Amino acid sequence: MRYRFFWIFSLFLLSFSAFAFLNIESLRQTQTHKNGLIGSVGFSLLDQSGNVDKTLIGGQTLNLYQKDKNQYIFLSNYRYGESFGNKDTQEGNLHFRYTRLLNDWLGWESFQQTEFNKFQDLKLRLLFGTGARLQLLEKTTHRINFGIGAFYEREELEDTFDQKNPRMNTYLSYLYQGKDFEVSSTLYYQPNMENFNDYRFRASLGLESTFSERFSQTIQYQFNRDTAPPPGIENDDRSLTAGLNYRY
Repeated sequence: MRYRFFWIFSLFLLSFSAFAFLNIESLRQTQTHKNGLIGSVGFSLLDQSGNVDKTLIGGQTLNLYQKDKNQYIFLSNYRYGESFGNKDTQEGNLHFRYTRLLNDWLGWESFQQTEFNKFQDLKLRLLFGTGARLQLLEKTTHRINFGIGAFYEREELEDTFDQKNPRMNTYLSYLYQGKDFEVSSTLYYQPNMENFNDYRFRASLGLESTFSERFSQTIQYQFNRDTAPPPGIENDDRSLTAGLNYRY
């Protein structure tokens, strides 16, 4: 047990940021029939010196408050990093979401998101959106949800023209809940409604395992594609993250 805790703690210190609940659906399923607040908070730190000089810090929180048929979700994430004295990571986001549960299988959502990423030349992105959320499957361990809607976004970019676009927003999420672990996967497709050749696609796959009432360890793979990024920015991003988180 002592060695297991040491391994988990070391993994946390060497990890990039990862949400305690890899999928918002996990948080929603936990709270579906309860009122009150649940959530998680996590921090990450990487500090290397010698042949590699690297510092990376991160923090994140994910929260859901439910009152009868009303759900309020708030999440935030921030990362900062340097390599050999040069800044190479600086990004963050805030996300608010309200969902009104109309019945057992249908809800209506409204959301707002603010984000930035210095090394994708994104000074600021603001978006406001709404849409429907449908429960396609609910079994003891398996759940599938589908969302469809739209949002309007405004982007302030480095060294190029700012953008304003309406985008369609669709997602498909899968959640498997075992006794001491969860597997989650989410697919997002967000085309520009004025130019469908300009779209964003995101896929994530994650595993969260619990080892006490309040703590869990997570690992997540994420793939992002933007077909029309700012000049000089790659179309694809991939990340593999791991972490240790505290639930409340």
